[in-house]
Amino acid sequence: MTTGSTNTSTSSLSQMLIQAGLVSEAAVKYSRQKQGVERKKLGAMLVDLGFLSPKDLARMLARQRGIEFVNEFSVSADVTDAFNRNLCASYNFLPIRREQNAVRVLLGDAEPEVVAEIVKKRVGLDAVFWQGDFFAVNDAIQQFFYFQNHPTHELIEAEVRRLAADSDHAYSPAKLLELLMHLAVRDQATDIHIAPTADSRSILFRVDGMLRPMFAMPISLDRLLAYIKLQAEMDASEQRLPQDGSLNLKVLDASYTIRVSTMISQYGERMALRLLAEKSNLDRFEDLGFLPQDISALKDVFSRSHGLILVTGPTGSGKSTTLHAALRMQSLVERNVLTVEDPVEYRIPAVCQTQVNRKAGYDFAGAMRHFLRHDPDVLLIGEVRDAETARTAMDASSTGHLVLSSLHIGSIFGVVPRLRLLNVEAETVAENLSAVINQRLVRKICTFCKASREATPGESKWLGGEGGRTVQFGTGCSHCAGTGYRGRIPVYEILIITRDIADAIASEVPRAQMRSLADKGGLRTMQQVALHRVLQGETTIDEIDREIGLTAE
Repeated sequence: MTTGSTNTSTSSLSQMLIQAGLVSEAAVKYSRQKQGVERKKLGAMLVDLGFLSPKDLARMLARQRGIEFVNEFSVSADVTDAFNRNLCASYNFLPIRREQNAVRVLLGDAEPEVVAEIVKKRVGLDAVFWQGDFFAVNDAIQQFFYFQNHPTHELIEAEVRRLAADSDHAYSPAKLLELLMHLAVRDQATDIHIAPTADSRSILFRVDGMLRPMFAMPISLDRLLAYIKLQAEMDASEQRLPQDGSLNLKVLDASYTIRVSTMISQYGERMALRLLAEKSNLDRFEDLGFLPQDISALKDVFSRSHGLILVTGPTGSGKSTTLHAALRMQSLVERNVLTVEDPVEYRIPAVCQTQVNRKAGYDFAGAMRHFLRHDPDVLLIGEVRDAETARTAMDASSTGHLVLSSLHIGSIFGVVPRLRLLNVEAETVAENLSAVINQRLVRKICTFCKASREATPGESKWLGGEGGRTVQFGTGCSHCAGTGYRGRIPVYEILIITRDIADAIASEVPRAQMRSLADKGGLRTMQQVALHRVLQGETTIDEIDREIGLTAE
């Protein structure tokens, strides 16, 4: 028994995508031209060029097939024994679990009828389907079958023992680095830290913004650091000065760029590795977690022909992700989009992306000067760091370009004072600033172990009601490594610069008066968005308190 239709012709799919407003006719036409050369399916071509997110393509395919799209799933080993990684990867499907007299199967870019025949032949049962994101399904296939046969923690322990006993250094640390990367990818770590202490070396992962201790190594395994430095084209003999480098690795069929940085501590060299996937799953504002009532305002401001839009917040608050989601809203065929980033974390083939190279004298301000000679419509500057970059961004905005950038500051009402400190005149800010998005990321409650409990009196008060309220929390499970959290969502505030606010900026009114004007204009504060997140059971009060504070302005 199959679920859904196999009528997946590219013509009907393209029309559905256009009618849903997910892609433009120009993008489809451009992709068809590329199809003739690259021989890919239209949907894959649209995704590869950055015109369409993988999730949107999967959702539309699910709608076309008449099956449900799922974003989170759990795989049961009792049904996968009859299958193997090569088979599932070739057809892009993954058996999930048994359901009475059928097998629940997650589809990627696979035809339901073909998969139904494979399932019937392998286990003698019918198949019922869910549709998944193509990339997510492929990653799940690679990871599930690999980790089913490779207990990574045990393998790492064995490799550490082997290297520690290897006093002659006959073995390379390459295998340990490979296992470490596999473990990081499995746990969805963004960074790996190798931290020295007096008598050992600690390995920590940053997952969902939090450091998580993984295991410890003896000091004799500092040779791992030397090996990584050599692979990253750094000076392995230099242990007195900080260094930076990068290397490229393939992990479970996915390519990664690893940015490596070292610093010297009292106990030796400390190393941080940032993992950057070559193929990133760029999402739209909807998938990032912005609320529907705010998305329409964001679409309006990001569709303007000129102006400066700033995303603010501390390091790791999702500024780059939001900026790249904004790029996805542009008509990338009809608008010339240029970026200068440090580094390029999300690759969009239809966009001309460049990377800062300070050794060569190529910085944000210098890039902007050259960009203006290339007839741009939209410019993305990774960060406004200095007076020259700020002035150049303002000049580009005032000459009819849409400029997107970020600023490291904690409040939307701190943007104007910061720009003034960078020697930008108040009148210039008022004329060019279109909007400010101030954001943080909070951890989401794990959907696999979510539970309810009665709120404490203090929590009920913060939630704005009397006792008897319930709140959601994660009990901890294998999916979230016992933390109760899995993934992150933004809490934010958006200030659209109205005529009244622009006049106030030009007049350099006090911050309190600016806030009053914003409140009258309907500003929804970060605290209000945070409250909504808790009431909807998306995160916890403890997490809000940790990230932004319960009484933050």
